Amino acid sequence: MLMEARLLDERREGKAEGIAEGKEIGLAEGEANANIATAKRMLAKGCYSLEVIAELTNLSLADVEKLMKES
Repeated sequence: MLMEARLLDERREGKAEGIAEGKEIGLAEGEANANIATAKRMLAKGCYSLEVIAELTNLSLADVEKLMKES
């Protein structure tokens, strides 16, 4: 019985860790998508250099250049 309770506790802990990790990953992906959308809008305006867009959106210059080519 004690062993079963211990296993149940460990399972709950593992599940809680997995949920926390999933939330963290989801937030990071959401932020990256928002940064890409912002960079696309900045590129469309044509008022910003690629370097400034990269700096303000926390994207790499290579990523901004790739977005520019895709547009």
